[in-house]
Amino acid sequence: MFSLLTILTPLLLLLILYTILIMIEKLYIKNYLIIKEAEINFSEGLNILTGETGAGKSIILDALSLILGERADYSIIKKDQEKLIVEGHFNFKNNKGIKRAIAELLPDDEIDPENIILRRELLKKGTSRNFINDSPVNIADLKRFGDIIIDIHSQNEHQSLLNGETHLEVLDNYCMKEDVLKKYVSEFEDLKDSIKIYQELSVKKEEFISKRKFLDFELKEINNLNLQPDEDVEIESELKKLENIENISMALNNSLKLLYEEDTSSAGAINSAIKELKKVSRYDPTFEKIITDLENSYILVKESSDTLNSYMNNLNFDSNNIEKIRQRLSDITHLKKKTGLTVSELITKAETLEKELTFAENFDYEMEKLLKQIAEKREMVFIEAKDINEVRKKGSKELEKKINIILKEVGLESSEFKVVTENNEGEKDALLSVRNGKEFIKLNEKGFNSIEFFIRTNKGADFTALEKTASGGEISRIMLAIKAVLAEKDKIGILVFDEIDAGISGRIASKVGKVLKKLSETHQVISITHLPQIAAMSDRHFHVSKKEQNNETIAGIKNLTEEEKILEVAKLISGEKITDASTKSAIELMRA
Repeated sequence: MFSLLTILTPLLLLLILYTILIMIEKLYIKNYLIIKEAEINFSEGLNILTGETGAGKSIILDALSLILGERADYSIIKKDQEKLIVEGHFNFKNNKGIKRAIAELLPDDEIDPENIILRRELLKKGTSRNFINDSPVNIADLKRFGDIIIDIHSQNEHQSLLNGETHLEVLDNYCMKEDVLKKYVSEFEDLKDSIKIYQELSVKKEEFISKRKFLDFELKEINNLNLQPDEDVEIESELKKLENIENISMALNNSLKLLYEEDTSSAGAINSAIKELKKVSRYDPTFEKIITDLENSYILVKESSDTLNSYMNNLNFDSNNIEKIRQRLSDITHLKKKTGLTVSELITKAETLEKELTFAENFDYEMEKLLKQIAEKREMVFIEAKDINEVRKKGSKELEKKINIILKEVGLESSEFKVVTENNEGEKDALLSVRNGKEFIKLNEKGFNSIEFFIRTNKGADFTALEKTASGGEISRIMLAIKAVLAEKDKIGILVFDEIDAGISGRIASKVGKVLKKLSETHQVISITHLPQIAAMSDRHFHVSKKEQNNETIAGIKNLTEEEKILEVAKLISGEKITDASTKSAIELMRA
């Protein structure tokens, strides 16, 4: 008989030897349904929760889900209380890899990635507050954190295993690198976008052809004006100058007279002042600087006068030219009002219309070119999909082998698990279909595979789909086998099982317990159970009970001592009445 250790990788064996720890140390719950206040101190290894139905065992796992970002239902707040609190204390001090991953997620650089406290508060008024080490965070931060460190297996997950759509995800979680799938999805989405453009254009073919006349009219209307950037602004400025040419000319004449041309001009006055100061400059050196400043002023006045004179000489009043400019501005203004566009936008639109017109005139050629691009992209995506298919084929064989080993471990000795891989059937000439030999394969966002889990429960029998074959007890054990195999690959350190023992008992329960125990050597395992064979293997055992107090039902959680654990296992064996025989059996189970 194989044991689980025979399928553990060398890396996992190394993890066992060096006790690499990822664990939740404490869970604090206050005002959650029938739990008034509870503190649960978990240990490494296998943590077991037992208790009567309705005592609150599942509430504990629901509370754990709550601080890991699950959706909140405010009706869970205890009656007559205003606030619900759930707080989890996590320890990662001995695992550098997980510490780095967590540090990348933390919103605050000062948060210690070794010791993390997650806290969630639900208020009766319908709001919630979330914290990591007292730093406020959003729900998404809690969920990302939870996805890294913990896998909570609920009772509903049994049913998800019967859904074939989840099988591909299970296989990919086992064998596929996340970045490979991300790269493929990106290329596939690019292919889909190209196909969408092609299909939209195909529908609009007649529209494009009939639109040619209108496109041509719009383009000619803009091109006839031969617009230049900011032309309207420049024309308005030029027109304003020409329409006021008499005033400008008069101002220029007067300015030139005042500055330079008359004897009493500014230039003449400055020149006379320079001459007078030079007569006395030999008596006081102070005059030299003043003379220099006046000479510079004279030069500026002279240069300004020359500029004004040149401007005046170039003034040319032509009534015909003014009318042409007015007409040009009128034409531009009319087109701007008609289209609601600026000159620069009209120029851009002309360029766009030119392209559209070219496309419309060469529609068939452009569509052929786009079809060729789609074919090239499709071939590239198909190559990626074939690589993914090879990884899945190899991974399927490994997954089958390892799950079949563990199925024998959990009492399904005659059962055999099989991964059936089929190619998605495509159609000739379909844009997402690729010819592969004599068949056509359809590509999708996950490649071209459909995956389904099959099983046969008796040797020699035919394989049939899991959903048509397995009983409730078998489904529980198959799910445990899958979890055990996936645990080798992932970095998740905490595994939580809500009644993984559903539908089994006796010898099979003992086998399931041994698998959980082996898993707990490399992971912290928390499990709810009703079976003494599983409870007996715990490293720490919690009993959940409820009692009436002040006219209300209150749940209590107790960490059992070794003696109390014996009595609890004995109670699971014989019922409420503990006998010597059940006590003896409990001790034997715990020592097994």
